[in-house]
Amino acid sequence: MNYRTTLIIIVLLIVIASTYFLFFDEQEETSRIKPTISEVYELPREDISRFQLSYSDTSYQTIDVLKDDEGMWRITSPFVTDADLSRVNTVLDDFVDKRIRQTFEVSEYDQYGLESPTITVQLWKKKDGNPLTFLIGNKGVNYSVYIKEQTEQHIFIIESSALDDLAISTTDIRSRSVITFNPDSITEIVFQKPEPFMCVKKGDSWIMTSPISVNADSDDIRYILSELQTMQVSSFELDGDSVKTSLVKYGLDTPRIHITLKDTEKSYGLAVGSTVPHSTGMQNSDEETVYVQSIHQGGIYTVTDDIVKLLNKTFFDLRDKRLLDFQRGDVIKFEIQRGKEKIEGLRLQKDKWVIQGNKTIADPQAVSDLIYGVDSLEAAAYVSSSSKNLGIYGLNSPLFNVKFTTRDNDNQIELHIGNFTKNDTVYVKTNKSDQIALVKRELFDKISEGVAWLRDKQIFKFTIDDPIRCAVKSVDDSNETVQYTFQRLGTNWRLTKPIQENANNGEVNALLYELIDLNAEEFVGLTFDGKTNKLTDVIRSFQSPNIQITIELRNKSVFTLQIGETHSSGNYYARTPDQPDHVFLIKSELIPKLKPKLAWFRTSEEQ
Repeated sequence: MNYRTTLIIIVLLIVIASTYFLFFDEQEETSRIKPTISEVYELPREDISRFQLSYSDTSYQTIDVLKDDEGMWRITSPFVTDADLSRVNTVLDDFVDKRIRQTFEVSEYDQYGLESPTITVQLWKKKDGNPLTFLIGNKGVNYSVYIKEQTEQHIFIIESSALDDLAISTTDIRSRSVITFNPDSITEIVFQKPEPFMCVKKGDSWIMTSPISVNADSDDIRYILSELQTMQVSSFELDGDSVKTSLVKYGLDTPRIHITLKDTEKSYGLAVGSTVPHSTGMQNSDEETVYVQSIHQGGIYTVTDDIVKLLNKTFFDLRDKRLLDFQRGDVIKFEIQRGKEKIEGLRLQKDKWVIQGNKTIADPQAVSDLIYGVDSLEAAAYVSSSSKNLGIYGLNSPLFNVKFTTRDNDNQIELHIGNFTKNDTVYVKTNKSDQIALVKRELFDKISEGVAWLRDKQIFKFTIDDPIRCAVKSVDDSNETVQYTFQRLGTNWRLTKPIQENANNGEVNALLYELIDLNAEEFVGLTFDGKTNKLTDVIRSFQSPNIQITIELRNKSVFTLQIGETHSSGNYYARTPDQPDHVFLIKSELIPKLKPKLAWFRTSEEQ
């Protein structure tokens, strides 16, 4: 046999040997994998519907836990309360997933600690059936513990960690939610304290049914339910029979807040008592806590005082405070009436409005503020549920009436505005309700300005390519009157006064852009109906304006701006001569930009 043949035979033997040992090692390793309690007793965790843990150590209480029809766990002994699903599942998994290391046939159990077991575990697959009962005894070697199923003769060993896994109290597995419920399933809320009232759910909205029937603030109620459902217990104070005799101690004999929630099947109740004293040692210096009682379960807990802020609600707090509710985009006309005077606005296009009568274009932002302001009005207080006393509140002959007409013409929205109070509020009433409400007055201060508020604030309407001539006359720093005139030649500008030369196109256009973008800060001297309260031209300096700019357009239209003295606000009086009585204010920072100097307009080669 030559060397090559010998080598081939050796390699083949190595391959065969390796395959043999790998195969049989794998079989042996597989045979060493021990079955779990769940596998041997056909007891998967999800099939368990009840379990009980009892202990030889009397410092531990017997715990009985039951799964309800919705798959949620509840502790039923030593007292009734909700259990935490994930914590219960962990306890069960830790037990039923333990592997049975070895089985023994024995005749005596006492030496294994199984006559008086350390822990007894009972597991039910059916609530009304017989449980599997496991007795856990003494520890064995190699971190093991002896265990047997009560009806069987043999015993077996599992990891001794089972003793620690199952040595639990109710606190270890109970739910830390203040109330366990589904916010979407709640159909009724009853507040007994601080003020009795009831809310019920209709569709996706909430209404108050007691003491009167009105819309509730659905967003606020949804927020309360959501926050309450996620709120956690800070500490568990007391459970069981001793609760009833201890209510006074915790301020729960006469709680400051008492609320009941109901769904289609259950009721849930909560009472809030006194603040936890710092002297108890339970109080964190940065966080106040209060005592609460679960009325439906009986236990007393502590929670942060956020619960007081959340639930300390009155009838007014949770009623819907919006006075009107309409589609703002459907409004096609508005009317504001004061006595015999009326302003009418008509929608021409989506964001274009005209004020009827004087045909003034309306400021789309002001009109939007008017419609949005009325639609979003919220009551600061309701002072009466009857319309019999309108005269007391100035609503028999309202100071203002605001009316909106919508596209269908059937939904007229009316707001009647009565007396103003010293507290910056005003009495109002709508045509949709007899309720008289107090609301903040800011919107009505604007409404009282009438046309001055609603008219378009943009002073000029032209584009940068429209002007062909521009004249600027102003008083310089030495109190001398200076004047500049510009003429457009093609696309360029030429300075024609005080000298004749090509002008700096960028600077001339910059001046024109300031005029194109010019907006009135506010109109002054206009009354509600657009008439004027006379302020003399002398007071405003319009007889000899500080600045006067005139623009001539290609279509021969001429626009002129006159700027006078400063207003008490620091802004400047201004007007256009075609509407001399419609005086407005412009920002003071614009003045240096509208008061040019010759050096601005001269080109570099001509300076």
